[in-house]
Amino acid sequence: MDLYINGTFSISAFESLQKQMADNTGTFTCIEPDYKQIIDPRLLRRMSRIMRMGLASAIKTLEVANVQTPQAVITATGLGCLDDTGNFLVKMCDPENRMMNPTAFIQSIHNTVGGQIAMHLKSNCYNNTFTQDVLSFEHALLDTIMLLEEGAVESVLLGGIDELTELKHELSSRLNKAQKESAGYYGQGEGSAFFSISAVPSPVKLETLILSQDAKQTDITDYISNQLDLTENTLIFTGKCGGNRDEAYKHIEEIIKPTATIEYKKYCGDYPTSSSFAVWLACVVLQQKVIFTVMPQPKQIIIYHAYPYRPHTLIHLSVC
Repeated sequence: MDLYINGTFSISAFESLQKQMADNTGTFTCIEPDYKQIIDPRLLRRMSRIMRMGLASAIKTLEVANVQTPQAVITATGLGCLDDTGNFLVKMCDPENRMMNPTAFIQSIHNTVGGQIAMHLKSNCYNNTFTQDVLSFEHALLDTIMLLEEGAVESVLLGGIDELTELKHELSSRLNKAQKESAGYYGQGEGSAFFSISAVPSPVKLETLILSQDAKQTDITDYISNQLDLTENTLIFTGKCGGNRDEAYKHIEEIIKPTATIEYKKYCGDYPTSSSFAVWLACVVLQQKVIFTVMPQPKQIIIYHAYPYRPHTLIHLSVC
């Protein structure tokens, strides 16, 4: 069954190819839109930042795809509503044992964004959230593909979202995480990217998704070697972080060495669902809305994401 991305929208640190949007702390912070133009201002004051990012991205995606109500809403997040979680945990440690406001706890659960989207759309359709750390978005995408191929639904709203908070940055710094990942580490990031996916033909086609099940990633290397013509205007997006974790990419580099390669985390930073940003960036590149000089107009884009001791993933998109 052929599947297509009918619409997409992203809120990220990406502004242009000329600007790497890391600030002086080495973090990538989202460039956020005027939410009042997208969401009812009366609702905004009760929403946390990640909820605003997720709901705004979902609304704009459905507008682009010209879809009123999707038949399934699937979200992915590695860390969930981190700001609310941090606020709740900090208040739990209050030495004066003052009364706690339950709002932060209620809004801290991982599926808060998916629930907020459902309430906004007044929809009681299939709604699921995946929280498998750095594989969250890939598992959400796999669920999307299975739902559509089974014929259970005709359109799916899929999104990946994570936020970066001061508390997370402080804790990571305290644990010397950045130092362990070496001086070349691009930095921590955040973002929200949503997609409307269905069998209705559109400019961007979803060819395949592979989650490797073995340490050698033979299923991925076999697919690249035997199923793809890498000389046919192929652009490779890799999830290299610029740190020690890039060792995980060594086994594949010999295969893709002659092919134009982009390290997409230079534009969004490193966060659990950054592969959703990569899919969004691939969509706009395939539609010629963003042009990389290494290859003016690719016909297909391979997104390869890898972490040590985790299944590696490959997402293949092509232009129709």
